[in-house]
Amino acid sequence: MPVVKPISDQTRALTTIQEREDHIQRTIAHGYDDLTNGRVRPWKQAKAEADRMQAIR
Repeated sequence: MPVVKPISDQTRALTTIQEREDHIQRTIAHGYDDLTNGRVRPWKQAKAEADRMQAIR
């Protein structure tokens, strides 16, 4: 029967860093996809819409 070693702090830290890097990479890819497919609104339009939604609350 194989011996199961506990996950070391170093391995846990590396896993956390890798998860963050994966998340960042997915976020950048998603943003790039939105940008290339015309799903990004101008800043003024997005701000006006956000302000309008806040005023409703």
